[in-house]
Amino acid sequence: MSQEFTPLVEEFPVQVGERRVTARLVQPPADRLAPRPALLISLASDRVTAQTVHPYSIGTELFLAHGHRAVSLDLPHHGERANADGEGIVGFRNAFVAGRDPFARLVEEGRALVDLCLARGLAEAGRIVVDGTSRGGYMALRLMAGDPRIRAGAAHAPVTDWRILREFAADRDRQDVADLRLTRYVDQLAGRPIHLAIGNHDERVSTAACCRLYLALDDANRERGLTEGGVEFLCTPDEGHSLGDEWRRRGIEFLLRQVEA
Repeated sequence: MSQEFTPLVEEFPVQVGERRVTARLVQPPADRLAPRPALLISLASDRVTAQTVHPYSIGTELFLAHGHRAVSLDLPHHGERANADGEGIVGFRNAFVAGRDPFARLVEEGRALVDLCLARGLAEAGRIVVDGTSRGGYMALRLMAGDPRIRAGAAHAPVTDWRILREFAADRDRQDVADLRLTRYVDQLAGRPIHLAIGNHDERVSTAACCRLYLALDDANRERGLTEGGVEFLCTPDEGHSLGDEWRRRGIEFLLRQVEA
């Protein structure tokens, strides 16, 4: 399905306690909206990159083409949110070890974003999905674990255990860093549709760690009597920390099936 229109773009503030973050909403014109538009939350570094820079933008593009909406936030320490703790993953690390948890912060912000989108009639609970790439993939699954209103998630070459990353090399023996791993959140994620895809030799975020997450999710689903339709896992032939467009589209198509069934 091709996108043959100019999307409408709006930025709006999301208040989270005493701090305010900016959300970026992209949607089709009114005459191109689906009868019951779903909402994709897309996470990859900053909000503009997530929605406009290929390949991160594939999710937004496909959802718009199907008549749905997409929204994004800057991750902590990315884009205009870089601060004295540093930018990117270095900022994550410095803030976290100083007791300012950027991962919990994003979950709070994501929940507030969902609250606002529901209040504005931009989405319905159960018709909200999330996707993210690498560090954004971690954040997408953490947000999903923290908000049951999010129906499904897709994580493209995701970080699943921060101890693997070189930025956390000095902190690998810390219990609080170990406790960030996504396998600790399988109870909150069990029974919900999840797509995981990663290259078969990704040393940056660890193919093996992603496999462990898949196995933990599969075990949790089986314990609940769920043997089909839970987790879709692709281990792809991509080299290094990369993921081909085909696999990203597979993940977004997986999400579309959850909201269009």
